[in-house]
Amino acid sequence: MTDIEIEDNAVIPMFTVVIPTYNRSDMLKKAIKSVLKQTCDDWEILVMDDASTDSTEEIVANTFTHSKIRYYRMEKNSGISKVMNKALGLTRTPYLIQLDSDDWLAKRTLERFKQVILKNQHSQKKEKCALYYGNMNVWRVYKGKYRKRKGIRNRQIRGKYDFLQYDGWMVAPRWYRVNALQEVGGWDTSDKYGGRIMEDRRMILRLIEKFPVQHIDKTLYNRTKHRKQLTEPGSIQKRNYLRRQTYEYYLQRWG
Repeated sequence: MTDIEIEDNAVIPMFTVVIPTYNRSDMLKKAIKSVLKQTCDDWEILVMDDASTDSTEEIVANTFTHSKIRYYRMEKNSGISKVMNKALGLTRTPYLIQLDSDDWLAKRTLERFKQVILKNQHSQKKEKCALYYGNMNVWRVYKGKYRKRKGIRNRQIRGKYDFLQYDGWMVAPRWYRVNALQEVGGWDTSDKYGGRIMEDRRMILRLIEKFPVQHIDKTLYNRTKHRKQLTEPGSIQKRNYLRRQTYEYYLQRWG
């Protein structure tokens, strides 16, 4: 299944929760259920299947029949940036949040975001922010059991040069204004790895060049660490190479 049909008279919610996934059928349920349990119901889910070879499609089709859950399967495995660009094209709401399929949202995440967005819309900010993000807990997963590893409290990023110095865990959850994503051209796939590495940091660099970002000082996201995340040999070297290329590009671009 690749095509998504949308009814002409469908009510458009405020948020699309995009869940990119590849061969994580065992963890996908937890991610989806965390959205279904939200205290705010102004959302829809878009599951983006990057050509999984496991039972992902069957789980979504047979377990999650909610009318606000949509499913799209890529024709071939394409990598996270191409998946997110496709999701951007399928998104019809003004805001998009990326929820990795092995993570989950805190119960009041959408409510918190909505409160801040509505406040900004009624203030002098006039909704200029392109990205909202919060704090998160990190969990270790072993043999199906979850153990909290630590909490991560992010800080307010004050401009593009400040973000260049932002090291450590990438900010999450990442809540994007859709028309800002469209204005910067979506996720970058021009590198030699096709956008499969550092897609989050590179997207923020695109956005923060033009727009402010805002930190919400609440724990809104749960990130997992597990064995399936073991990366391929040479991935550290690839990441370091791309980081250097990216930073040199922006430092020259910004003068």
